[in-house]
Amino acid sequence: MISKRKLKKFLILTIIILIPLFLNISLIYFDSFKEYFTIEDQNYLHTSRVVEHNNQNWIDNPNFDGLGVPWFSLTSGDSRDVDASINLGQANLGIQGDIRTFNEISGIPLSSEWIEYNHSVRPLPLTHEINQYGCNVSHAYDEGNGRAPNSGDQTANLAGVLWKRNITLPVDMSDYIITTASINAIVNGSADMNIETPSDHPPFDTGGYASLFDFARFYVEISDLNDIEHYEIAHNKTLNLGEGYANRVFNDWDSRNFMSDTNMTSVDEDILIFDLIQVLKHDNYNFTITLGIEIDCEDNYLNYELDWWYSLLIKSCDLSFTYVKKIDQSTSVSWNQIGERVSGTNVQITNANLKFNYKIDQLWPTSLSPNSEIRILINDRQYSETIKLSLATTSFQEAKVGGYDITSLIPLTEDVKLSIQVYLADEFALEQKLTLSIDEAYLEISWTETFPNPFAEPWIATGLFIIVLFAATALGGYLIAYQKYLKYPIPIRKVRKYRKTLTREKDPDVRTIRRKRAFSKSFQAELDKSSKYLKGTPLDGKLLRNKLLGKQNGTSIKSPDK
Repeated sequence: MISKRKLKKFLILTIIILIPLFLNISLIYFDSFKEYFTIEDQNYLHTSRVVEHNNQNWIDNPNFDGLGVPWFSLTSGDSRDVDASINLGQANLGIQGDIRTFNEISGIPLSSEWIEYNHSVRPLPLTHEINQYGCNVSHAYDEGNGRAPNSGDQTANLAGVLWKRNITLPVDMSDYIITTASINAIVNGSADMNIETPSDHPPFDTGGYASLFDFARFYVEISDLNDIEHYEIAHNKTLNLGEGYANRVFNDWDSRNFMSDTNMTSVDEDILIFDLIQVLKHDNYNFTITLGIEIDCEDNYLNYELDWWYSLLIKSCDLSFTYVKKIDQSTSVSWNQIGERVSGTNVQITNANLKFNYKIDQLWPTSLSPNSEIRILINDRQYSETIKLSLATTSFQEAKVGGYDITSLIPLTEDVKLSIQVYLADEFALEQKLTLSIDEAYLEISWTETFPNPFAEPWIATGLFIIVLFAATALGGYLIAYQKYLKYPIPIRKVRKYRKTLTREKDPDVRTIRRKRAFSKSFQAELDKSSKYLKGTPLDGKLLRNKLLGKQNGTSIKSPDK
């Protein structure tokens, strides 16, 4: 068994060895802590092991095999302008060009297609019909001599009739641009020479005069279905029909005058396009076209005015226009894939490289859209480099030789989402569908994992330094106290303490105890050791001499000195 003396010596020797060791360790860690604050813009970390992960492919199915899973497409802007598909091991991004022509209004008007309407302010003419030759009208204004069926009808000097046809287009015209348009209508007619024209004056028949003359007016009009906005796109006003001098006799065939086939005067193409756009704003699919004939007869012969129109015919009407698919600015379509998060201990991305091949089925119309491009996005953050679609060829080529360095875009706190996007930067009209294809898409990521030595961390070093410093101070203090004071027994300590006071000018404070009190204290201490064995009434700490020297069991106890 080790004695207390040897144990004390062992503890003292251990303390002497450990104190310098702890101090050295603390100083080392303190230097590390100091270096952490002196190196600017550096995340200082003492490491014990670094694991490298090189060129790990981060996306699945880079060749778009099968249905292309897990790739998925997204669109932004007008989804009618783009589409996405996977076919034959390549991902396709389509731009939906289209061109259409409207030519339903053509040739002789048919009664099965046109509906007759009354004029809003004019009475109907004598006859009004669609026959085998077209939209036909005949009319007479007889002041009252019984020479015409409406003789005496003073309102017959004005007449008119309309034929309407509603048109429904197969597509939403708000998504198309009208690029060309034309309107052409042919009319003819015949009238009696009793019609007053500018070339008849002078002379008229006796008593005649004219200011406005007699005329017929043909026209073509387009409008929205509710006729809120309408535009005349072609017209013809007769000038010489019925010219010449004739006896004012009804149905004098020898005095008949003819107007051969004549084209209506149409508006310019840009005006016609504008008119079509305006009426289609009310309804993107529907509009109305109207054919009209109006007759004006001037009452210029006193008591016997007679104007006879044998035939006024709209022989044909042709309205056509071409409309091209409108590609809206800022529309985009993309193929996307979400990969896993880069995980590990103290991860640092060292390299990320994206490669893919692309082509287009037809050369891009650069003049129409010079700014459209292919973009790369990582977690919806765009990479700085883009590819102009004007650079695309009809054969697969590398997007960039060596690939794109997208290291700075790879996130550490979320899954990695890759997007390869076609972005349409201009508004333009595209006549044919164009398809951009992508293949061989690879995203390779390299990163390191750092496993740190926790005891080398600066904040840990600081804590250890403080703990060791307190421990060393405490142990050192104890060692000094032990050598100077604690190793001596208590009586010797008191003597040494008292001896030190002898050299002082002030008398030492010495406490003395009277003998009787000292005896009682010592006696009581001895008595306490056996008090548990005594029986009877407690003595409350007092001892009576006569009881100690008295009788016990009826026998006197004598003092030993008697």
